Amino acid sequence: MDFTPIAPIQLDGSIKNELLVLAEEIVIKSAKIEGSHNKIILTSIKNMLRNVNSHYSNQIESEGTHPVDIEKAMRKEYSSNEKKKRLQMLSIAHIRVQEEIENDINLDINPITKEYIKKVHNLFYSKEAMDSFCKIKLKNKNQELIRYVDMLPGEIRTTDVEVGKHLAPKYEDVDYLLNMFETLYELPKYKTKSEKLIYALSSHHRLVWIHPFLDGNGRVSRLILDGFLHYIGLEGYGLWNISRGLSRNIKQYQIALSNADEIKFSQTDGRGFLSNKMLEEFAIFMLKTSLDQIEYMQNCLKLDNLANRIDNYCKKANASFLGISSLPDGSENIFKALLIHGEIERGKVQDLIGKKKTVTASVIKELIDRYYLVSDGPKKPLRLNFNAHFASQIFPELIPIIE
Repeated sequence: MDFTPIAPIQLDGSIKNELLVLAEEIVIKSAKIEGSHNKIILTSIKNMLRNVNSHYSNQIESEGTHPVDIEKAMRKEYSSNEKKKRLQMLSIAHIRVQEEIENDINLDINPITKEYIKKVHNLFYSKEAMDSFCKIKLKNKNQELIRYVDMLPGEIRTTDVEVGKHLAPKYEDVDYLLNMFETLYELPKYKTKSEKLIYALSSHHRLVWIHPFLDGNGRVSRLILDGFLHYIGLEGYGLWNISRGLSRNIKQYQIALSNADEIKFSQTDGRGFLSNKMLEEFAIFMLKTSLDQIEYMQNCLKLDNLANRIDNYCKKANASFLGISSLPDGSENIFKALLIHGEIERGKVQDLIGKKKTVTASVIKELIDRYYLVSDGPKKPLRLNFNAHFASQIFPELIPIIE
């Protein structure tokens, strides 16, 4: 038993044009997002999206936490409800591991090696307060509880498991399969970025199929996919994320994953052990999901759209339509200036809002205290911060809206 083919390849060794065209469109449009604004604003958006991505990835596992609650947890403002606090900590773990993966990719560390996959699982489940997620319920085919097992972070499972209709490979074979995964997905440099994208998206199913750990395989596999997409040099990734698209189509995602588990139907269904046709359908689903997310963010990030939504946000806030305190006069001018320039010196804010120096200092302090602005120090330039409430209004449908 193995997981070949590793990508939807026809009998002549080629990839269908339909997939290549889709992949090329993704590569081009994703790169354009990277050039849509100055780097400081893009960094602020990426920071906000890590929060959002943890919400969606956990939501896929039926454990979503609203980004507002995640943001509070980042400031160590935890819910008094133990269950909600537990889920807040789960989201923080996801955000921290995503940051660590991105830092490793910047150091050119390959995210698809067996040791790195184990490292990500270990990083995730070794974070603060994650020990409660390491007590796993083992169930039989009738979903009846057999016993509890303590899962060791980063350790390959030592028992056989069945997930839905998928009977995962024998635990004795997992080490071999991860070595195989590492070897086969080490993509040669001559492959185009479009081809690499198809291989990377296909690898997500294959890692889920291997099911290396007792629990956490979905989350870890999506984190590894994030790392893989960065590793192949997909410009713009991080300004969109596939987890949002998968979360919005959970049922289709689960069906696509399940269908790709199928053994090949006939000698014309590829050259591997599993069905090439079903892997092709999975890859198309993942490509179309990616393209949908890119096009969504492209529209969100248009400068005129963002500026208009910032104006509307400030007007609604000041008219008490958003359930928050009114913003200081001139806030929209500060926000829009930062949108264009990325950062501004504090001394220039006075000209933007037409207030006295003492009033201007008070405005800046209030906007920092309310997490609309950030700065590296009391005399350092100001940058825009897309806090969860702000983001829910100016990036419609990105996160659950807060009325």
